[in-house]
Amino acid sequence: MTFGFGLGSGLRALTAARLGMQTAGNNVANANTAGYSRQRVELAAAMPFGVNGRYQIGSGVDVLGITRMVDQGLETRLAMQLGLVGAAELEHTRFSEIESILAEPDGGLSGSIADLFGAVGRLGSDPADRALRGGVVQAGNQLSQGFRLASNRLGTLAGSTFDEVRGLVRQVNDLAISVARLNSQIVSAEASGAEANDLRDTRAQHVQELGKLLDARTIERSSGSLDVLVGGSLLVAGDRATALNVGKDGSNRTKVSVGTAAVATQVREGRIAALLRQESTSLPGIQDRLDQLARSTILEWNRLHSTGMPGNGPFGALTSAYGAQDGDGDGMRGDEFLSQSGFDFDVQKGELYVAVTDKATGSMERTRIAIDPVSMSLQDVAARISAVDHLSASVDPAGRLRINADSGYGFDFSPRVDADPDGLGTFGGTLPSIGSQNAGPFDLSGQTFPVSFTVTTGTATAPVSNTVTLDAADFVDPGAATAEELAAAINADLGSAGSAVVVGGRLTIRGAQPGRAQQLTLANVGAGTALGAIGLSTTTASGREQAVTIAAEGTYTGASNQQFTFVPAGDGLIGQTPDLRVRVLDSAGNLVTTLDVGEGYEPGRPLDLGNGIQVSFGAGAISATDGQAFSLDALADSDTSDLLVAIGMNAFFLGSNASDIEVNGDLLANPSRLAAGIGTADGDGSNLDRLLSLRGLDLDDLEGTTIEDFYADLVGDVGFRTAAATSDLTAQNQLMQQLQAQRDSVSGVNLDEETVDMLRFQQSYEAAARFISVVQDMTTTLINLGR
Repeated sequence: MTFGFGLGSGLRALTAARLGMQTAGNNVANANTAGYSRQRVELAAAMPFGVNGRYQIGSGVDVLGITRMVDQGLETRLAMQLGLVGAAELEHTRFSEIESILAEPDGGLSGSIADLFGAVGRLGSDPADRALRGGVVQAGNQLSQGFRLASNRLGTLAGSTFDEVRGLVRQVNDLAISVARLNSQIVSAEASGAEANDLRDTRAQHVQELGKLLDARTIERSSGSLDVLVGGSLLVAGDRATALNVGKDGSNRTKVSVGTAAVATQVREGRIAALLRQESTSLPGIQDRLDQLARSTILEWNRLHSTGMPGNGPFGALTSAYGAQDGDGDGMRGDEFLSQSGFDFDVQKGELYVAVTDKATGSMERTRIAIDPVSMSLQDVAARISAVDHLSASVDPAGRLRINADSGYGFDFSPRVDADPDGLGTFGGTLPSIGSQNAGPFDLSGQTFPVSFTVTTGTATAPVSNTVTLDAADFVDPGAATAEELAAAINADLGSAGSAVVVGGRLTIRGAQPGRAQQLTLANVGAGTALGAIGLSTTTASGREQAVTIAAEGTYTGASNQQFTFVPAGDGLIGQTPDLRVRVLDSAGNLVTTLDVGEGYEPGRPLDLGNGIQVSFGAGAISATDGQAFSLDALADSDTSDLLVAIGMNAFFLGSNASDIEVNGDLLANPSRLAAGIGTADGDGSNLDRLLSLRGLDLDDLEGTTIEDFYADLVGDVGFRTAAATSDLTAQNQLMQQLQAQRDSVSGVNLDEETVDMLRFQQSYEAAARFISVVQDMTTTLINLGR
């Protein structure tokens, strides 16, 4: 053993103890530093020293390095969990905001919907009350405001996604630059073989912060540099960072891309991923359902309101709220097909009934207009309406339909029952009349055209004969001649001597003058058999001094539109002839019921048809031989085409979704325009009953639920997803805490352990110092002995 050898061991021991105490002190100093990993001095016995070839004497301790106490697998799991926690936090925050926007159960749409139906119910107790009418309008206005407010707030929340993502991406880019800078420093520091522990801790902390924002995957190179990948693209490569960019895709949704790449990067976890999911699925889904609810509310409410009767009776003039678009660019509006006119609500193939009322007499004449959106334009509709007596219609330069009634007349689209269904007087009327025994079409294919018959009117002493000639050109198909085609051809030849009308698909020819002395006789000319083919009797019919009074009342309860035709089953006097009956046929000619109006029937007593309608017959004579008949429209829906809804005619709500729904300004200005009834009687509130029935109606457009139930499902779904987000956040935080606890057990600083280490290294340092002192004394003694 030499003195030098002993001194070297002591010096190594001093160095090891000093580094151990410094490391323990550094650990204590960084006990509360986020992301700091506990460091440990790695010691190993130094290479021993051989003596005389027989002995190995130790030469002390070597310091191999100062290492970080890190479980890399645990660090990876922790970074992944941070992304899950970040996403869960964002989901919880967003759904909590959405829940606040809906403001249920105390301040949301559910209360406004209930208030609207409640206002309708209160008005039903006194439909003429102006204040209660205003209450319905204001309740509708409040509901509209609620829809718009919720839609606006959801839109603002969705619109904030771009700015929020841009802010988070800015943080990502800053972190990426920091990681790239640290890569350079670590590579430089570790080039000599040492470990840059503190730099690695800082880099790991940055990577964890990245993980909370997006799912960043890391790959460490042999040089110590760390590559960071996002969605398969390199965000950090060595000492270079590529910036994330934020933009909009073709659907105007936020997209994130790496560098100049045109394709969006797939971000699956972290706060950015949660924001993108909210923007692409969650928020649009909720907005779509809110729009669906608003649209169905507008549609169903307007379907009933547009076919109702305002408080001041039939309209003198009316203009639609929406105009047809100029789709073909020819500078004209209304000349495109209805299906191509740009209406927010689709026009269906169906029928529209327009009723014209003589305000002086109260008599009503209803006209059916067939609507076909793929072959008719709004101008065609205007022409059909203008063809109705006492109405004129046009399309204004803005593409809106305008309808005007002649002075003294009014019009409406109500499904009300015609109180005087025999306005033409073809059922026991004062004019002599002969009607076909069946409804058309009629087969005239066996006739040799032209074919003629005579119509003789006037009195027995002063008859007037007119010849009616039918040509093949009068019919689209002579084998299926319609009653309308026949009436037009007959009226063209008959002039003022009489007229031909259509009653329930049947052809009826009437004389021009009323009274018992007036007669009507039809006779074929030559070999023609047209009258037989049409089913017109050649027996002379007489007029009457007093018509049979027909009255109808009630509200039709059937599910589909019908036109009931009433025909006598025999000839006789109402209330006197035994077993005199009236047969009631539906639109297809099927027997609906038979009404006993013979002996024992009290004229004027209502008879129930079994569908909510009652009909009464006054005294007088009726005749099956003369082909007498009258028809009664029974309408479940007087606009099966939804044309009125599409153009906003007599609408309650305007708009088409939650963002633009509003109450018609005409109603806000004049609540008397509210269509509370379907008839003209003062205080009629029958349309209120229809509106109120919407509350319990399951709607196909709302997934087979009611308006209130659909909204309740929407609120419930948001509440469920909020609760799920809360539970998910709790679960993710618990797992995060577990992983953090595991990390702390490996990488965290335990002050008690560090205190023990400091004492241990202190003792080692003191012992090493004592050892060196002893060696020094020994060396001094030997030197002195040598003198």
